[in-house]
Amino acid sequence: MATVVTRDLKIGAIIDKTLGVLERAAVPALIYFAALTVINCTITYFTLAMTAPLQALAIGLLKMVVGIVAGYLLLNAMVRKTNLVSRKGEDAFLAFFGLSLLSGIAVLVGMVLLIIPGLFLIARWSIAQALVVARGDGVMQAFGESWERTRGNEFQILMAMLALLVVFIAIVIAASALFEKTDIIGIVVGQVGSSAMSAVSLAMGVALYGMIIGAPKDVAATFE
Repeated sequence: MATVVTRDLKIGAIIDKTLGVLERAAVPALIYFAALTVINCTITYFTLAMTAPLQALAIGLLKMVVGIVAGYLLLNAMVRKTNLVSRKGEDAFLAFFGLSLLSGIAVLVGMVLLIIPGLFLIARWSIAQALVVARGDGVMQAFGESWERTRGNEFQILMAMLALLVVFIAIVIAASALFEKTDIIGIVVGQVGSSAMSAVSLAMGVALYGMIIGAPKDVAATFE
């Protein structure tokens, strides 16, 4: 892929645009948050006794699939609410599913390798999902363009993400530290933090897409 011109981003602008996306898509975001929390809490509570490695793997995969499906629905709503969609008709779910699965595995491996590589991948692939849903890009095309378009803005993206997610990260850590693994209150509190992080992360991806790629020329731009 040819190198493209990148845009210098500001931490404050990323935060502001992310909050703007959440405001415009408040109803879908709240539905996503509530549904994901209830579903994952239910799965966790009723599978507490399933501790065998294969059982734990199956539970993790089930939660991943639930998260990807819910994420697609919310991201699709967000790009439409912000007038960023230019995809014509064809459904992008399969591409979104494949991209989310591959990026999730890569980031997990990167996190295991001293954390820094995982954070770097998160920043460089931060608009990949939005490229698939808003524009209809293929998996490798979205990975490649996101990689090029975010070049030089890794620090700003990660600092904005930390500022937006720090409270929810603290909630998840506190739930793990203060409650037993089987405590339903701890399960709910931890999942509330996790669901909120997911919703904000998706909104940030849309905000970055709007700032870097922009709205289609035939609609009013939201991110100018």
